[in-house]
Amino acid sequence: MHLVVIGLNHKTAPVAVRESLAVSEEELPNALESLCACPSISECCILSTCNRTEVYAVTSKHEDEETILDFMSSLGENFEPYIYRHRGHKTVEHLFSVASGIDSMMVGENQIISQVKNAFSAACDCDSTKTVLNALFQQALSVGKRARTETDISHGAFSVGYAAVELARLVFGELSGRTILIIGAGKMGELTAKHMQAAGAASVIVANRTLSKAEKLAEALNGRAVPFESLPAAMVQADIVISSTGATKPVVSRDEVTKIMRKRRERPIFMIDIAVPRDIEPSVAELDNVYLYDIDDLQSIVQESANERQKETEKVMEIVAEETSKFSAWMKTLEAVPLIKSLRQHLDDLKEAEWQRSSSKLTHLSEKDKEAVRMMMQSLVNKISHNPLVKMKEYSSCADGCEKLDIVRELFGIELDETEDGE
Repeated sequence: MHLVVIGLNHKTAPVAVRESLAVSEEELPNALESLCACPSISECCILSTCNRTEVYAVTSKHEDEETILDFMSSLGENFEPYIYRHRGHKTVEHLFSVASGIDSMMVGENQIISQVKNAFSAACDCDSTKTVLNALFQQALSVGKRARTETDISHGAFSVGYAAVELARLVFGELSGRTILIIGAGKMGELTAKHMQAAGAASVIVANRTLSKAEKLAEALNGRAVPFESLPAAMVQADIVISSTGATKPVVSRDEVTKIMRKRRERPIFMIDIAVPRDIEPSVAELDNVYLYDIDDLQSIVQESANERQKETEKVMEIVAEETSKFSAWMKTLEAVPLIKSLRQHLDDLKEAEWQRSSSKLTHLSEKDKEAVRMMMQSLVNKISHNPLVKMKEYSSCADGCEKLDIVRELFGIELDETEDGE
């Protein structure tokens, strides 16, 4: 059994690379099904957000990791220089860090815990998780909750919305009286718009392909909804554009913005694209009086937040280390399970073979006496195996547990193939 995570995030890869590997909510079931179809992968879960794409998997051996890389190659190209790979307890530690918010761009942000939960839920719906990943993700959610309960990691944490406001202030100074246009009706766009409103923005327009969703969000923000076809006209009116759709290709092109800017008479427009893949063609930033920022442009503001929250991060790291140790100890006990099953089967087979060899010599005994002999043999097998079975469970938690379990195999003459059948 081999636990691994292979992925990339905002620390290792620019948004141009991350967006090529992003897996949308709609694409997730097919992606999980594709991974599960690989014989070498027994369990898998995909966590894909604007800041990361990670594949968690349980495979038979290290070499099977190439299957995951092949899958990632089907999503995008030229990503390998940017990936990280963690195995065993490092995988556990990584996911616990992610769920607790200390691996996020915005240290301590709360949205990641929902994203981890949704990724796990999607994997459960596709039946792609079993014993190990079920336990791992359930524990990760618990660690995330504990980090936020026992520390102040999320207290006053910077968010994407906060950073967007700071960037907008660089363009406009104060935001009083400004008009916001939200493209898409997702949670990230809503939260960013609320930060803009708190900073003084006056009105909100929402454009979404599904008008009913736009209307629902507009109502929550005391704004108005427009059909997606009216997006160019809405952009003429807006001062601030927040785009966060689930589209796989840009929904705003350079040509469109060029026409819009003429109608605006070159009045400045602030655009923040917090979608991955990006919603707005990057070349839009080359136009005069257009101030386009993407998710990676928030890094400088984020770093200030991370520095201020170092003490709380250290507290969370202690929780992560403690919980990682507990989970890793449990995982090690799983290593002994196939051998325990094989040893029990081995001793039962020996008992049965001996009975078959000797029963012809016991014809003088009654059926009741024969049964008593069989029960005595079973009792003897149970007593002989009890202490080795207890010790095997203990060995699995030791640093040199694998070596000790190999000695058990050798002592009882159990071939490795026998234990592999039980995995």
